[in-house]
Amino acid sequence: MLRVGINGFGRIGRVLTRICLGEPDVQVVAINELDPDVVNLAYLLKYDSLYGRLDQSIATDGASIVVGDRVIPVYHNSYSGAVPWRDHQVDVVIEATGVSTNADAAHDIVTGGQVSKVVITNTHRNVDATIIMGVNESSYRQDLHHVLSSSICDANAVAPVLHEIDRRWGIESAFITTLHPWLSYQNLLDGPLSSVASPGHAWQDFSLGRASVMNLIPKDTTAGIATCTVLPHLAGAIEAISFRVPTHIVSASDISICVRCATTADEVNLVFAEAERARPNVMRLEREPLVSSDYLRMRQSCIVDARRTKVIGGRMLKVVTWYDNEWGYSNRVLDVARLACVARRMPK
Repeated sequence: MLRVGINGFGRIGRVLTRICLGEPDVQVVAINELDPDVVNLAYLLKYDSLYGRLDQSIATDGASIVVGDRVIPVYHNSYSGAVPWRDHQVDVVIEATGVSTNADAAHDIVTGGQVSKVVITNTHRNVDATIIMGVNESSYRQDLHHVLSSSICDANAVAPVLHEIDRRWGIESAFITTLHPWLSYQNLLDGPLSSVASPGHAWQDFSLGRASVMNLIPKDTTAGIATCTVLPHLAGAIEAISFRVPTHIVSASDISICVRCATTADEVNLVFAEAERARPNVMRLEREPLVSSDYLRMRQSCIVDARRTKVIGGRMLKVVTWYDNEWGYSNRVLDVARLACVARRMPK
């Protein structure tokens, strides 16, 4: 049983908890969340506007969340190193706050002997390794990599696609446009940039302060940089832009790629079909004419829209991917946590 501690009980923390509750080999044994209202936290775990009502009994004693017969203690420390993870025999802490200082504190948790591994649910420079499943998981070294980043949802959706194309035809350049649903830090109505409450970013474009529910909002994105972290030989060859779109969940990426060797759309989709067979949890090839809401709760990192794969002149590719930016991504975070701890848990 993989014993998981969760630091930060926001969207990703709660989705991860829901996923773990359905996994026979994983158990959430401790949560740290600044909000002291455990009754409200239990309510938010039980009822979710995107994923529905949890089909398990949820209760609370004021200090813990009780799911069925599982009692999950909830702490409220601003410094994650102050949480008694060791008392709960936590194998891996999933750092899901998005706060940079908490990512830095992850090393303290490991060096202090509280846990053996920490997985950070965003990009961060101060990690031992960044792992995107389906791209570079083979680079993981159990004896060297203790604080890991699972990167961001967009890179998890884009990098496996670029990896397959680059491996087969070679990439000269690529431009990524992500279409990402609104996030909780955005404004419902127009406001100054100072009214945007984002713990992980400091965007300086006034447009991000505009009403999220009625606008397509262009913004910078770290998707390109995050992708090149795991595909470093493509640094300088990838650019990206993002649009915040007025939808509640499920993102898309529109990727234009110039390859070194000529190909066809059928050949490209054939490679994706092979990748799906090899890594069904990471990639899926979809041939039905679907829309974003059809991809809700998909566990894959990316679903390639086969009908939108296009090739011009043999070397200019267009690929469209869909991904549930919470559920799909959280499944990959858990996969990284499993990867980090599997060697330790193997019988000698």
